Amino acid sequence: MKLPEKLAMKQIERRLKNLRGFAKEADIRTGWIGYIRRAMCMTLGTLAGAAKLSQATVQQIEKRETAGKVTLATMRRIAAAMDCEFVCAIVPKRGLNDFLKEKAAIKAARIVREADVHMTLEDQRVSENIKDRIERIAGELLAKGDIW
Repeated sequence: MKLPEKLAMKQIERRLKNLRGFAKEADIRTGWIGYIRRAMCMTLGTLAGAAKLSQATVQQIEKRETAGKVTLATMRRIAAAMDCEFVCAIVPKRGLNDFLKEKAAIKAARIVREADVHMTLEDQRVSENIKDRIERIAGELLAKGDIW
């Protein structure tokens, strides 16, 4: 799969950078539903009425959220009932460019090692430095988007 163009990659990086800061603060032990519900001074009953659910169902939804077992559709429904936005994102732990370069280098090193084994068995030598070969191949892999 080909990598996004430079401008698109900059936009992706900018969005991810903003989300990365948010992701560090996003883990709420009590779950977001209960956290925001209490911040909005909403009782379980008030939220249940707004979501057209029973109070027991809303309580179960809050428990399922903290256990990581609530569906995205349920989160959207509850968020709408609270007049809120539901946000779901997958955010790499570090910069996307650094991640991609690292993955390409790992694959390139594996390719070079495998080639070196075969070259040694055939009593052949490569004049290029191993580090330079890995960097060159990583660049080629990255350009093609072939890093996995």
